[in-house]
Amino acid sequence: MSHKPGRLTKLVATLGPASEVRLDEMILAGVNVFRLNFSHSRGDFAPYVAVITKIREAATRLNKPVAILGDLQGPKFRIGELEDHKAVDLVKGKRIQMSVGATVGNSQHIYTKNAAVVNGLSVGHKVLLDDGFLELKVVERVSPDSIVCEVVVGGKLGEKKGINVPDILVSSKLSEKDKEDATFAVSQELDYIAASFVQTADDILELREWITSHASKELKEKGDANPSNISNHPQWRAKLPLIIAKIEKPQAIDHIHSILEATDGIMVARGDLGVEMSLERVPAIQKMLIELCNQAQKPVITATQMLQTMIDNPVPTRAEVSDVANAVFDGSDAVMLSAESAVGQYPVQAVQTMVRIIEEAEKDLGQAIHRQQNALFLELRRVVSKEEKLSPSQALAQLAVTAARKTDCKAIIVISYTGLMACRISKFKPDMPIIAFTADPVSYRRMALIASVFPVLKKLGPSFDEAMQGIDESVLQLGFLAAGDPVVMCAGVTDVAHFSNLLKITHIGGADNKKAAQQ
Repeated sequence: MSHKPGRLTKLVATLGPASEVRLDEMILAGVNVFRLNFSHSRGDFAPYVAVITKIREAATRLNKPVAILGDLQGPKFRIGELEDHKAVDLVKGKRIQMSVGATVGNSQHIYTKNAAVVNGLSVGHKVLLDDGFLELKVVERVSPDSIVCEVVVGGKLGEKKGINVPDILVSSKLSEKDKEDATFAVSQELDYIAASFVQTADDILELREWITSHASKELKEKGDANPSNISNHPQWRAKLPLIIAKIEKPQAIDHIHSILEATDGIMVARGDLGVEMSLERVPAIQKMLIELCNQAQKPVITATQMLQTMIDNPVPTRAEVSDVANAVFDGSDAVMLSAESAVGQYPVQAVQTMVRIIEEAEKDLGQAIHRQQNALFLELRRVVSKEEKLSPSQALAQLAVTAARKTDCKAIIVISYTGLMACRISKFKPDMPIIAFTADPVSYRRMALIASVFPVLKKLGPSFDEAMQGIDESVLQLGFLAAGDPVVMCAGVTDVAHFSNLLKITHIGGADNKKAAQQ
């Protein structure tokens, strides 16, 4: 007896005080990826080491693939402290001075340590505070390090709140803090690193160069004679974190195609994106980014304020439920919880609620959604077919989904050491599970982010018959396929006999598998 495999869209949850002590509950509730926010790191990584260890121990104990994403702070600008650490009232029409420095501020004068912000602004430019809830306009320059602003939208301003300056291009070079955090992420073999406030592809290339050079240094420290070229060390190259570009600046939209080419995936970070540009543009941009990422065959996460009211309430609003469902309909690989799971009062309930929304969105999809899936499949096939030459994995991925759909297969089984083949197949949006076998623990964890993919960590036997026996046993243990169910078997280049560049329609536990080695 088989049962449905459950949801295909994955769930990312941000860890924080509310959830760090409930890891087992969070994983069992449905978390596939934990996000570690490095904005709060201050050079002391001991707490992060402890929580990373606990995540991996919990995942092993529960026999679940769980990835870890380290989120770099990026060039995030904030005001300094305020008198008596109390919020101040900014009154519409009044003026307030902003200067570079570490001085304690008040309602007439606030400070920031980030000189680039104050230096780059000109009269008429917009300054947004506290995620855009407050707005200032520059009316006068007092000195290179000081400006006077008029309050356009007033309200209470707390200390250390964020500053956004959408009218200027601020340097997004890796800060020393981001370099330290990225180095730590590499040393801990995190699965993904999120690059914040990406503006151009150069931001991704700079981060990739940094993490690669750090890996080379580790090779040297381990006694390697020639660590200068990391490409000579596939076992290390495979362990480097994949990079997720957070799209939250209008400049990133202007360079999205080159960014997609440089990155390993993207996050639609709607919070700051909605601050940096008109709010009403965000929904269309979200859809565009998801579609482009799917066409590029790379994972995409939709994030920020998805169940915001569950920070303080046990149930979300109806609008939030629709928001999560629409992210699923759009084709997101994963949806993400931020403050809801990090500091909210109901972190486990937030995960459970998001899982239920995803399952309902995916269940008995109407004709409109089927048309959308088919349209995306045809568009991907068109995009792929425009290539002058297909790689074996691209061709196999396309053919695997076509074969599975035309023959009403129950699943696609993939043998993939790196997980790339499983990701390629996922992007053709099959409406059946992709069961991906790998012997590599890193690839096993990384595939936890990819929609429709159910990773299995297993070293298959060296012969075809032994490998098929291991596949049959593992697939039946998952519980959502039964003996005799038709499946598509797919593999790129592997070290298992008769399993390289393979595409085959077969049956779980079927007698035809025993003769397959001779075919």
